[in-house]
Amino acid sequence: MIQLSRVRTAPPVHKNFYGTKREELNYKLLKLKRDGVLDSGPSEDKWDSSIWKEAKDQLLAETHNKCAYCETPTKVIAYGDVEHFRPKSKYWWLAYSYENYLASCTLCNQKFKSDGFLLRDTTKQLKGINITPAMTDAHLKTLAARLTVDPIKEIEGMAYQDFENELMSEWALLVHPYYEDPAEYYGYKPILETREVHVVPTKNEYKDVVDAADTLFGINRLELLDLRFQWYCLYMTCRHTLADNGISANTRIMNKKRLDDMLTGYEAYTGMVRYFETQTLETLPWRFDISAIP
Repeated sequence: MIQLSRVRTAPPVHKNFYGTKREELNYKLLKLKRDGVLDSGPSEDKWDSSIWKEAKDQLLAETHNKCAYCETPTKVIAYGDVEHFRPKSKYWWLAYSYENYLASCTLCNQKFKSDGFLLRDTTKQLKGINITPAMTDAHLKTLAARLTVDPIKEIEGMAYQDFENELMSEWALLVHPYYEDPAEYYGYKPILETREVHVVPTKNEYKDVVDAADTLFGINRLELLDLRFQWYCLYMTCRHTLADNGISANTRIMNKKRLDDMLTGYEAYTGMVRYFETQTLETLPWRFDISAIP
């Protein structure tokens, strides 16, 4: 996982998520909450998935067509999902909030995370605005404007800083890549014997953060352990080649370009590669003893 930057201009942000359309959708949610629809009945009666599908292209562009959680390219075998970071079943008022969306692969989103969300302290969970059956439509329309952030014109919605302060006060165990730098929490450990690279905490105090990612994203599922190891081997080949003073200029240029590409964010598992770049070559395990080569 790497830190992401959210674009807040129109276009590419779809009209569903700003201006009058944002307020209309918020008003719709508030009415459903007031009338008890969000608290009962089948899921398909509560949400309109066509709304957030309009965010998919831009979210994928911001992750370079990778899953925001596991950094595996999504478009190779599937188009990917618009993921509600805070699940709409628990955070109903964020169902149509652009700030709550990111791009995810189907496995991370549907097989693992689904409606899950973990907090350090469950008493800190955000409750959202209190809606009562007695509230009038006019009152709900007034509330709709400030219910969520407007990604284009901050003045028309909740202030960005107020929204971020709310999120940080909740003490979520899941790292939000648009608001936090995952590099602070996630380290990587190669295991040559089993040909795996595991996500591990950068500090002991972050073990619960990595455990949460493993539980809700499957960040250390077998397929990822294997794919990260393959990428690790490619990375180490570049590092060792560049450390050889006897290589030709063309070989050096090609390997340097390959390594630079791995670090930009456009390729898979950039978070892992950036982590290893902070370490000396001698501290990183390799598949064979290079010193034994004649």
